[in-house]
Amino acid sequence: MAPPTQLSASRSTPEAASLILLYNPISGHGHLDSWNALFIGFLLEAGWRVASLSPGAEDLRARLGLRQLAQHPNLKILAWRTPARSFYQRVRSRVTRLFKQLVPTANLDPAQVAQLKQLEAAYLQPQEFAERVADATQQLGTRPAFVFNMYMDLYRNDSLGWRPFRDLHAIPWGGIRFVPSSVPPDEAYYALSSLAGMCFLDEQVQQAYSAALPHKRFEYLPDVTDASLPATASEFVLDLKKRAAGRKIVFLGGTIGSNKNLSQWFALIAQANPAQWFFVQLGEVHEQNLTTDDLSAYRQALATTPENVFIYPQYLPDERTFNEVIALSDIIFAVYRKFGISSNMPGKAAAFEKPILVAEGYLMGARVSAYQIGLAVPEDDSAKMLQALTTLAQPLASREVALPKHFAAYRQDFSHDALKAKFFHFLEQAGARSLGLT
Repeated sequence: MAPPTQLSASRSTPEAASLILLYNPISGHGHLDSWNALFIGFLLEAGWRVASLSPGAEDLRARLGLRQLAQHPNLKILAWRTPARSFYQRVRSRVTRLFKQLVPTANLDPAQVAQLKQLEAAYLQPQEFAERVADATQQLGTRPAFVFNMYMDLYRNDSLGWRPFRDLHAIPWGGIRFVPSSVPPDEAYYALSSLAGMCFLDEQVQQAYSAALPHKRFEYLPDVTDASLPATASEFVLDLKKRAAGRKIVFLGGTIGSNKNLSQWFALIAQANPAQWFFVQLGEVHEQNLTTDDLSAYRQALATTPENVFIYPQYLPDERTFNEVIALSDIIFAVYRKFGISSNMPGKAAAFEKPILVAEGYLMGARVSAYQIGLAVPEDDSAKMLQALTTLAQPLASREVALPKHFAAYRQDFSHDALKAKFFHFLEQAGARSLGLT
């Protein structure tokens, strides 16, 4: 049959579709796993053949199962097998040993050594990306027409690191960069002929990249969220409701690092009347990433356990429970520290119609203010945070922000349909030739 001529829900039959590989290098983080399942769902529902390669295959099956897509005939969930050590990996090991001989770690202070080890451990390796795609091709018995990498942020950016990828990988590909570099970017992968383009969650960033690198395709993707809820109330939420005892619930959630601004969060809690306010902190805490003030405030809260504070310092694999807590809450706290990128928390606020408090001066603050779904305050002023909470806790009739019409406008512009349209547009532009769309 002829190849498809467009990417849409009304396009040709599944047998005519090209095969697209979605590569998700990291699992165990709610946002990444949620988006991986979402994009796979978009493609399957539009009739495309999809292969998924991710270390979180069981998580993916569970998420797709909620949409009756886990057993879809056009889906192949591949095994996350350890690739054989390549020539480039062996060379890298030798270079590392040579470096250690020439520059003994004794010449570096302990902090520098720890920083180097942390950086090396944090980097995703381009050659692993290439080798895993090659292994995926072997498992499939055919070469994908296009590869989409769901997380490009932790890859090393130097030419030496991307040289083995260039030599091993020739399939057209693209991806998502959640925290993009300033323009012009210095990542070596932008010089690769195989890279068709990249997606960002900031429209201004997309426009800047398009102007700087006109030979590549760049797309803006609205930062959407999963708003699913369990069929029945969980014991977890019933317990929280009992603990809150009618008080206004303020929610802080997600992966907890320095950007979550814990020192100001706990300063806010200390000023709030415990008879009126109940604070919920939900999510895995990375203590090594906290500032000294954050860590001190957090440990003090754990030691004293204020009656109006509930802390659950673990990752919740089921996003429905996470959403259930937000739906129970009255206000979302997202006054993050030095956080200039997009977040799906305003999407959660809009989905459950909960006013959100964010930091002014950044992308989140601009979006929340523009759509009037909450308030923006200085990230270092807990007194103004409490004033804003008081304002947001007032009845709808007495405030001008966070009205139902404002939430509806945000939901429309950051909907799954809006994201799907942008993603398919990117594929049409970036993968036109390889996907048979020309």
